[in-house]
Amino acid sequence: MSPRLLLLLAFFPAYQIWDLSQIYRNVGVHYHLLAETAATIAFVAILLVFIRERQRVARDFAELRNAVRAGERAMMERDAAARQSTRHFLDHMQEQFDAWKLTPAEKDVALLLVKGLSLEEIAALRESRAKTVRQHAANVYAKARLEGRHQLAAYFLEDLMAPTPASGN
Repeated sequence: MSPRLLLLLAFFPAYQIWDLSQIYRNVGVHYHLLAETAATIAFVAILLVFIRERQRVARDFAELRNAVRAGERAMMERDAAARQSTRHFLDHMQEQFDAWKLTPAEKDVALLLVKGLSLEEIAALRESRAKTVRQHAANVYAKARLEGRHQLAAYFLEDLMAPTPASGN
C-alpha cells in the first residue's frame, strides 16, 4: 500500500482520538462521546478489513501474474518444440527425397504435394505450366514407387500418426 494512502487512512483515527479526548475533557462520559467512540472503532475495524482485503487481492494478483508468466513460458517451450519437430520432419523428408534421387524441381513439387496444394497451385507458385508440374509429380511417384499423391502424403504422415513405443518395455 502506498505511504500516501496509509497516511490518509491513519489521519482519521488520529483525529478521532484527539476529538474523543477533547469531548471527554470538556463533557466527560456522555452519549456523544460513546457515539463518537463507536464510530471510531467501526472505522478502524473497516480500515483493517480493507487493508487485509487489499493484501489478499495483491497476493492473488501476484499469483495470477506468476501463472500468466508460467503459461507464457510453457507456450514458448511448446512453440520451440513444434518448430524443432517441424524442422526434423522437413529434414526427414529431404533425406528421403535424396534417397529417391529427386531433382531440385521434383523435391519442390513433392513437398508442395505433401502440403496439399493442387497441381495448378503448384504451377502458379513455381511460375511454370501445370503440364510441367504434372510431369514432375509423375517422376516423383515413379522414383518413390508410389501410386499417387495420397500415397506420397501417407508415406510421410504415417510416421507422425504412429503411436510411440512405451519407454522401457
